Amino acid sequence: MNKQLLVLGCSQTKRQTPGLLPAIERYDGSYYRVLRRYLRERQWPDNLSIAVLSARYGLIGGFTDIEDYNERMNQQKALEWAPKCQSILNAWSRDHSQIHFSLGKDYLPAVEQAIHSGLKSKMEVFEGPIGIKLHQIKNLLENTGAPERHKPKLPEPGSGKVSYFLPDWDDLLDEHFDFESDSFSDLTRQQRNDKHCCVLMQPQKICDGILVSLAQHVTSKGPLRRMVGTDSTSLAPKNLRRRFGLGNDQSLFGDCGAFSYVNEDEPAISVEQALALYDLYGFDFGASVDHIPVPVIERNGEKIKLSEEERIARVEKTKQNAAIFIELAKQRQVSFLPVGTIQALNADECAQTACDYHSMGYRYLAIGGLVPMHDTVVEETVRKVMTAVSSLKPRPWVHLFGIFRPKLQSLFRELKVDSFDSASYFRKAWLRSDQNYLARNGEWYAALRVPMTSDGRTRKRLEQSGLNIEQLKAKESQVMRMLCQFDRDEINIQEVLDAVIDYDELLTRSSDASSLRLKYQKTLADRPWKKCDCPFCQNAGIHMLIFRGSNRNKRRGAHNTLMLYGSLDSTYHDTINQLELKK
Repeated sequence: MNKQLLVLGCSQTKRQTPGLLPAIERYDGSYYRVLRRYLRERQWPDNLSIAVLSARYGLIGGFTDIEDYNERMNQQKALEWAPKCQSILNAWSRDHSQIHFSLGKDYLPAVEQAIHSGLKSKMEVFEGPIGIKLHQIKNLLENTGAPERHKPKLPEPGSGKVSYFLPDWDDLLDEHFDFESDSFSDLTRQQRNDKHCCVLMQPQKICDGILVSLAQHVTSKGPLRRMVGTDSTSLAPKNLRRRFGLGNDQSLFGDCGAFSYVNEDEPAISVEQALALYDLYGFDFGASVDHIPVPVIERNGEKIKLSEEERIARVEKTKQNAAIFIELAKQRQVSFLPVGTIQALNADECAQTACDYHSMGYRYLAIGGLVPMHDTVVEETVRKVMTAVSSLKPRPWVHLFGIFRPKLQSLFRELKVDSFDSASYFRKAWLRSDQNYLARNGEWYAALRVPMTSDGRTRKRLEQSGLNIEQLKAKESQVMRMLCQFDRDEINIQEVLDAVIDYDELLTRSSDASSLRLKYQKTLADRPWKKCDCPFCQNAGIHMLIFRGSNRNKRRGAHNTLMLYGSLDSTYHDTINQLELKK
């Protein structure tokens, strides 16, 4: 690919908001406004990288988070930065066919060494007054051939058709994992080029979109993890639609991940950060910044009860953030659809907040804080909110954050809830003892646990137990071999069942071997993986029912999610009732 790197000088005009912002959002000079205006209508070009030359930070990727500051570049500072700039440009040049500079005269000494070095053939300096430079930047952007931004296609609010979003938990899998030898296709994730489960499940679709939490941005994990100054990943955003394999009929939904910072006094994400990240990463929907008014928080292992005043303050903070969020979204003509996140202390307050948000201009609403609530509280809250919004014109879209609640699904459908997100069926694959695999007939099956002796935690426990690890490794290999033989009809069910239970008892995994044996016998006797046509069951066979490592467990979770998604079609009510009867 003919990849271009554009290096811009920092600007004196900045967005003077506290906290951190990506550099290309922090600076608000004419170069940056032109760039953002282009990106309102276009996806981030695959062949474009952006860097910034700053008086304070030197040469950094455009997605590096920086604070507000007031420091001017001069030729002396530029010369001090020059050796480091040359080193950085040398590294970046390996991935770019051409590097363009749009810099003022005080900035040029920082890069002149690089321009006149062996990289000269790759370098282009935009010259002339600011109007000409802006024209050159516009030409560069237009020549990238970036496609138009995705336009979400969801059913009309209140249509009765529910949409499902799968929360992202960095669910990447080794496409070529060898189940027979229990080995990865390569040593590291980067070399393996792991893919998201939604990509590997294609052509079958398991959701209407992906929900991504901005809380990843304060961590070192996930596609939105914080960028580091000169790392090449800080030059352009990850293409999230491609990462998740989203089609034109699927959407990218961003929220703030409020449960991840529930124990803090303030949200970990600012309103300005949320606006910037939603826009830069091409989200279709972006939720306002909320803070959950939980009754109890935990700090340093100690449970702390929040006073009513503290809980009310969290609700008010959420409302204030929502008001600022929608106002700035209008001013900046953001490309995503703003979603007002509702937090309240009771159902009546939730309903009133929904009406207040609608008056602010929100046409998409989401009820937050439902996850820890009992079904009766969830029912009352959702019923009152939906009753309140049913008379609003236009009727807003309503999303439920983080819950599925099978027993309430008929009610949600009756009230015309528009969408929800939940990872419960995905995570059941490894968080339950008896409901790990959902068959097409609505039956839940237990996965056969075959712990890996190579797992660090398992080995530590084994070393403390005094068991012979080498003998256990031989037993483990025998069990895996026998399960594969059973899948090929080479041995009978009792032989493999005895081997699995014997291995389990050696590891003291269960205090009730007879109950476990019955569950495993049902799994082996029914062979549900043989009756499923999803890509994972077709390729992995019995390994879909083996509780062992993320490449099996997360494939099983994706399969469960496919079953859940399939239950939301015309057979919705029958399937949900069947699931509940089988629980």
